[in-house]
Amino acid sequence: MKKSACIEMIFTEVDFYDRFKLAHEAGFKYIEFWGWEDKDLAKIKALCEEYDLEIASFSGDKDYSLIAKEDSEKYIDYVIESINAAKLLNCKHLVIHSNALGEGGVVVNHYTERSDYELFGAMIKTLMELQPIAEDADVTLVLEALNTETDHVGNFLAFTEDAATAIQIINSPRIKILYDLYHMQLMEGKMINTLEQFIGEIGYIHIADAPGRREPGTGEVNFPNVWRKLKELNYEGFIGFELEPSKQSEVVAKELVEAF
Repeated sequence: MKKSACIEMIFTEVDFYDRFKLAHEAGFKYIEFWGWEDKDLAKIKALCEEYDLEIASFSGDKDYSLIAKEDSEKYIDYVIESINAAKLLNCKHLVIHSNALGEGGVVVNHYTERSDYELFGAMIKTLMELQPIAEDADVTLVLEALNTETDHVGNFLAFTEDAATAIQIINSPRIKILYDLYHMQLMEGKMINTLEQFIGEIGYIHIADAPGRREPGTGEVNFPNVWRKLKELNYEGFIGFELEPSKQSEVVAKELVEAF
């Protein structure tokens, strides 16, 4: 398993571009971040070379919703732009979502006037159009379900089984699930069973304890058992630590590298 530090949430004591050095010093080989449009990609590439880091993932969507049929063309165009940015940074994973998210992760449109069937159908149609694009680019789009209890009220995709159903329909090695343990502990729990059932559809994992979204050991998740199950299932993909440290980032980062 490959460990990645989300530098949008870890090392926030310093400027964004100073976080690369701290990630390297903590022992990380991979980092990830959220949106790319507001960042200097050339500078990021240079910093990765300087500190021997690789970009594990970043967000591939932004202002448009995967579940809105009227957004489909613009959504696809933006993902293509994101793929081009990913190629520049030699990044192989882009995170995508069902709904457009605004500042602070607020869901922009809940689409309450539409049926779940219509929304799911629109998502499948757009994913099918993205399939050959992702495959040609050799970039994996990882679809993330989010919790609607605390952080993303109104988000359409909120359960692993629904994300897995979409991935099974598309049936592509370049469109997978991002399984976020924090979000899914709040929504459904049963992590061991979920991993056993859907490991074939999972292409990326995010880790934070729940509640609180802090490092493992601060909440209720039994991470040693989860970790053993991942090893048992021969999961060799990315583990992204997308969490807010409960103490100084440098201390928590080193603990994460050593413990997992």
